[in-house]
Amino acid sequence: MKDIPIWYDLLVISFLLSATIAYPIVALFVTRPIQRKLRQTNQDYLSQWVIPPFQSIFYAGAVLIPMTRWRHENNKHMVDTDELVRKAATPLQWWLSLWWFASTCTMVLLIFLPPLLKFLGLWSLDGG
Repeated sequence: MKDIPIWYDLLVISFLLSATIAYPIVALFVTRPIQRKLRQTNQDYLSQWVIPPFQSIFYAGAVLIPMTRWRHENNKHMVDTDELVRKAATPLQWWLSLWWFASTCTMVLLIFLPPLLKFLGLWSLDGG
């Protein structure tokens, strides 16, 4: 078995810092401007459904992920709300959402990879 190298820890920390920096930037430059645009036309339904600390997560997801292919009678209003958010977003807001989403997903993947590799017997977490 091999030990986890220091570069792996540095990689996890760098993605943690990237996600930590990206979250408030997404909140300021993606969530708030889109909320303002949608509130002017009384179409900000997403803010009514999601509590404030998690609104940026849902807005970034709505900007990035096209939900129209999952349109069903049960979630029709949620899909319509996502489309309104996507239409109100600018290309810069799409890239900022992608930055936060990619940083967060990569960080989570890197955090859960060593325990999985230890379970498979390929990597040691204890240094021995």
